[in-house]
Amino acid sequence: MLAKFRDKSKGLAYALAKPFAILHIHPNIVSFLGVPLALIAGYFIYNSSFLLASVFALLAVSMDFIDGAVAELTHKKSYFGNYLETMMDKYVEMILIGSFVFHFPVESVFALGFSLMESYAKPRAALVIITDNRDWPAIGEHADKLSLIIIGLFIAHFLPKIFGLETLRIVLILLIIMTVIGGTQRILYAKKLIEEAERKGKILPYLKKDAGHKAIE
Repeated sequence: MLAKFRDKSKGLAYALAKPFAILHIHPNIVSFLGVPLALIAGYFIYNSSFLLASVFALLAVSMDFIDGAVAELTHKKSYFGNYLETMMDKYVEMILIGSFVFHFPVESVFALGFSLMESYAKPRAALVIITDNRDWPAIGEHADKLSLIIIGLFIAHFLPKIFGLETLRIVLILLIIMTVIGGTQRILYAKKLIEEAERKGKILPYLKKDAGHKAIE
């Protein structure tokens, strides 16, 4: 949901990206910087230093926010850079959610698992039909999940419990609910796209009509 506001915040992204562009830092390096920043945030989550964790988590997410702007300002946009950016985003997401395992192992495992499944639902459709990164309907997209984590960490520093339940446990439960709903939305949308492609004869050639299920397992 929050990803829809990305176009409206391009001015801020360019402003934050300018120092990196002036220093001639390659956009792929900017994308990669999110990973060590997420690891530092994870360390602070482990140590229950939630305010510092929220700061470094925000910095990690900011790398994803500005790497595209750095690429444009330095004229170094590339298809591999687009791919690498997405991969680094997923590493950051995995590290941040996985770091909660030290405090809430069950909730953390389910939140991470459903998050990965929701993310997989979109690219998996591309093994059946030709599709693109169109506006897939889904609650719990990358920006939604990380925003919830950052806000939750910040609140947890000042308010460890809400109605007798740990604030971060609530955050993880919300992540689970969000990604289950979002994953279901994506599966239903993929079904719609696949059925549409099937009617138009646009299923990928390597899939044999009489053995479609076997071919895509």
